[in-house]
Amino acid sequence: MNNMEKIRQKVQAEKPESGARQIGEVVLLIAAASEQAAEIIAADLDNESMSIAKCFEALRDYARKHQSGGFWGCMCNSFDAKNPVIQVVCDFYKVPKEAFEKQNPKRLGANETEGAGGIDLIDLL
Repeated sequence: MNNMEKIRQKVQAEKPESGARQIGEVVLLIAAASEQAAEIIAADLDNESMSIAKCFEALRDYARKHQSGGFWGCMCNSFDAKNPVIQVVCDFYKVPKEAFEKQNPKRLGANETEGAGGIDLIDLL
């Protein structure tokens, strides 16, 4: 079983209506963004104190400490290393920032290789 499958199984084991299941979806986003992150997280999930439910508790504690006017909210529906939710989860699992530096997200309109015949957005102007 690979790391993503292991993480996905742990997420699916959480109750659908629970906060742990919701944070599990964020864990999956992080794991998909970096193989190194997936490896670190998958290894930690065997430890009860590093479970997805414990990760949710860490996020809830962070939210309580940083709430303003009785509310703290942060949307997280895609991977963004600057998102506080992503940062709290990465801190919890001790995923280093360097794990994401190796990733090379493709720009819209960027050619994969020189002379590949792809379309550059500037050509559309």
